[in-house]
Amino acid sequence: MTDSAQFSPDRPFSCPRIVQWGECDPAGMVYTTQFLDYVMETLEAFWRDVIGFSFLRLHKELGYGSPTVSTKLDFQRALKGGDPFTVELRVEKLSRSTITYDFKGRNAAGEVCFTAAHISCIVDEKILKSVEIPERIRTPIEAYRQATASS
Repeated sequence: MTDSAQFSPDRPFSCPRIVQWGECDPAGMVYTTQFLDYVMETLEAFWRDVIGFSFLRLHKELGYGSPTVSTKLDFQRALKGGDPFTVELRVEKLSRSTITYDFKGRNAAGEVCFTAAHISCIVDEKILKSVEIPERIRTPIEAYRQATASS
């Protein structure tokens, strides 16, 4: 889990982690499905720390959800139990109701181990349909996207 996410307006949001043994197969390599957990943990930390809304608050107080539309994972290097790594998040695109994120998982040497392209949308949970991203959510996302576009 990520408790020490790092955010600076001029750098991508990042979450440092250490691969836990329970996240690995018997050979000590991270299970493929675990990478999606790393992406989702980073995304949830981003929402909490940058946007100012946890997914729980988004749901309970605002009546919105942010379901996944698409996720694509690519692997460049292995991660093993005990390896420290960092997951970086950038916002690639913000449209009427969808947000496109780019993730990079880097090992302690800074080498990219995995990448993920992730698209989610904002839905009104009462009608279960996508809706325009509310300004109180759009504004911090767009500010972050612009601030980190060249980093």
